[in-house]
Amino acid sequence: MSKRRVKQASYWAMLGLIMGLGACSDGHRNDVLTMAVDSASFEVTIPAQGELEASQSTSVSVPTRLRGPQSLAWLIDNFRKVKAGDVVARLDPSRESYNLELERFAFDKLGLDRKIQTQKDETADRQLKLDADVNVEELALARRFFSDDERVYTKIDIIDQMRNQSYLEARQDYLGWGLEQHDSQAQAEQSLLALKQKSHQSKMNRYENNLAYMEIKAPHDGIFVYSTGWSGEEPAVGDMVWSGMVLGILPDTSTMQARLYVLESEAAGLAVGKRAQVRLDAYPERVFYGTVSQVDALAKPREKNSPVNYFELVVTLDKTVPELMKPGRQVTAVIEILKLDDVITVPNQALFQKEGKYWVYVAQGRDYRRQQVELGERSLNRTVITRGLSKGDIVALTKPGEAR
Repeated sequence: MSKRRVKQASYWAMLGLIMGLGACSDGHRNDVLTMAVDSASFEVTIPAQGELEASQSTSVSVPTRLRGPQSLAWLIDNFRKVKAGDVVARLDPSRESYNLELERFAFDKLGLDRKIQTQKDETADRQLKLDADVNVEELALARRFFSDDERVYTKIDIIDQMRNQSYLEARQDYLGWGLEQHDSQAQAEQSLLALKQKSHQSKMNRYENNLAYMEIKAPHDGIFVYSTGWSGEEPAVGDMVWSGMVLGILPDTSTMQARLYVLESEAAGLAVGKRAQVRLDAYPERVFYGTVSQVDALAKPREKNSPVNYFELVVTLDKTVPELMKPGRQVTAVIEILKLDDVITVPNQALFQKEGKYWVYVAQGRDYRRQQVELGERSLNRTVITRGLSKGDIVALTKPGEAR
């Protein structure tokens, strides 16, 4: 056959196809796209993506006894095999060591201050006691040689002697009071210095405790897998970490599950108990089955500052193949939301509605009549019709009279 005849045959075949699409049956208008209604199975599925993780795992976190933020100085490689007691992360000890030295210096300085204050207190105490002893001797002499004989002393001398005795007696009381006050003041000063030392000792204990937990070790054998934060970022050297913060996990790879994400706009009907088909991106020819065991109540973004929200869910797999299923491997899944057999469905574009009532346009000769229908289950592109249509009905895919 020549090339010209081949082109003519292709032309007539294409023309016949166009004519067949333009009119569904004899007598129907050819300005409206139509379809014949028939019963078939109706399935609703939701696509999802995510990764594999262990159903059970041991968290490896920053020790809870650490106080204050710490800087991550070193972290073992992701997916590295470790033994019990192996160091998986180290924190930077330089700041804790520097602060410890400062507190030790302040503590030792206060110790010297206490010694100096003790010497001052003892010197002042000896001086007060010496003054009191001298005053006692002077008062005793004044009383011993006191005379009010006017034949020997003038009245002025007698008055001076009396005043001197009164002064010495008052001074004796003052020196006694001074000794009591000095003891109280000395004790108060020593207590204040001891309290300051106690404060520095508490800080020293905290820094020494922190330095004892600068190395984070694996609690048992396994594969160390990085944990991701709420923003989806993995820990990295230089990050600030806090007490109890999870750095990674040691998963039990004998039982795996899939952590998946579904777009918020496609999550209608998603619920616990739905079946799922899961494929590993590395082995797309293998299909694994599971059941949705957990669904988040609220959608949230997977990436920081992203406007797109996802529902997070967990699929418990029926079977685990350890040699294929490794933590962190990417997977693609299909969640089976609904499956009905022998039902009538129409594309959503064929439905029209107003005030809660739905209808379609059914071909009747060269015209179309408005047929009210009742709806069943719906998907993003098709709807089950429970009443109002029968097999063989011809429905318009657009409103009759409108341009296609």
